[in-house]
Amino acid sequence: WNALRIEPSWLNLAIQRPNRYAFGMFNGHADALLASLEQSKTTRGRVEALLIPLLHTGELAMDAVATALGLSRQTLYRRLKAEGVGFDQVLDDLRRRMAEPYLEKLSVNETAYLVGFSETSAFSRAFKRWTGASPRGRKA
Repeated sequence: WNALRIEPSWLNLAIQRPNRYAFGMFNGHADALLASLEQSKTTRGRVEALLIPLLHTGELAMDAVATALGLSRQTLYRRLKAEGVGFDQVLDDLRRRMAEPYLEKLSVNETAYLVGFSETSAFSRAFKRWTGASPRGRKA
């Protein structure tokens, strides 16, 4: 069975200028990342695989990821630490890797939303920290 469960109130929302290309690109990119992560048996890979479909929601709590993996928060922390990373670092790196190709085709606002930032300004600061450049300057 395949199913999609959505909030019933979403059915009444008007979509402003739907961009099929943008969301097709989003799905293609996310699917490619998920496929590469499935090859990874590391805790980091498992965490990233859980985070990818949740990025745009902004609901990216370590507790929820640990529960989904069947681990305690502390066990997840220890396993990531053994791999030389922390949860925030995994999330930050995943956002960076997904944002760069999005900016080639999408606006800064759309990219910020897709990688889980509620504010474009927060995304811009993070992008500048990642690359040393403004996302608007990188926009094709």
